[in-house]
Amino acid sequence: MLMWKKLTIVILISMSFLFFAEKGSDYLMKQYPKLKSSYISQADQKADILIIGACEAEMMMSPKMFDSATGYKTYNLGEVGTRFADNYLFLHQYLKYQKHPKYVLLHISPESFYHVENKLLTTYKHEAFLSDSVVYDVGKELDPEYISFSKIPFLKYSFYNTFTLYKIIDAAGYSFLNKKYPPSIDGFSSPLSSDTVNSPESLVYKVQHYQWSAIEEKYFKKIVSLCADNNIQLILYKLPTYKGYYDANAELRKYGDKIVQLASQYKLPYFTYDTSALTTDYKNFFLLSNNLLSLKAIPTFNNMLIQDLKDNVFKQKLNK
Repeated sequence: MLMWKKLTIVILISMSFLFFAEKGSDYLMKQYPKLKSSYISQADQKADILIIGACEAEMMMSPKMFDSATGYKTYNLGEVGTRFADNYLFLHQYLKYQKHPKYVLLHISPESFYHVENKLLTTYKHEAFLSDSVVYDVGKELDPEYISFSKIPFLKYSFYNTFTLYKIIDAAGYSFLNKKYPPSIDGFSSPLSSDTVNSPESLVYKVQHYQWSAIEEKYFKKIVSLCADNNIQLILYKLPTYKGYYDANAELRKYGDKIVQLASQYKLPYFTYDTSALTTDYKNFFLLSNNLLSLKAIPTFNNMLIQDLKDNVFKQKLNK
């Protein structure tokens, strides 16, 4: 009997410790400016143009260039490795805490609709915000096992691996030093180098298995609806991709046509550059790398897209 009493006390003490550890972690993570989901809940952005998407957004789209060329205030809410469900939650959280933008720019390509393992929270961006019913419901749909275990104190931070625990330690350091801003104030994370490929042939590879994901399409449509409900113009764009890559992958070309149909269905501008010199001119292959752009090509692409937006979308008078 004494043993069970001691065991009960140990369990209660352990659960209490984990409960307070979770609450403390929630506080630290919500103040952690290196997490964009946290930063936008704390710092006023006043963005007219909001950029969302994965690496094609965070690493390829320069708010400074947009600000200078358009006169609009721009913020890059892109995050490497995100899928449409993440982008939907980022947009939901942004609209919850910030003045609504006039325009949302979303990168979209056939690769955006790959079927992947539906583990939303493996991107480690939303744990501190599970009290938000929208965040919780999306997590429950895409990662029900995680959501079930998240009800146990602190498991929402330790369920996957120690990567999240490292972030908590880093967040504690930021809090101790009273740091209020992330390394990149406007959200843009430029590639670290201008690495280029050795030959055009290295950009051409065959995609062995491609499956259009109904989940990705569903959350893409949720982004469309969220923008429409808030009177925000959603604009789609696609990075230039070396022509030979799509020539070698008929399946991807077919799904590219499907994206054009989706854009037309929802009356969304969709800017692609598959016929631009960046993609078709053999001499420009060194500017491309694995469906992204080299450091040297980012300004060229940004200027191309900005000019198309100024010519076709933006309605108010812009700076020249």
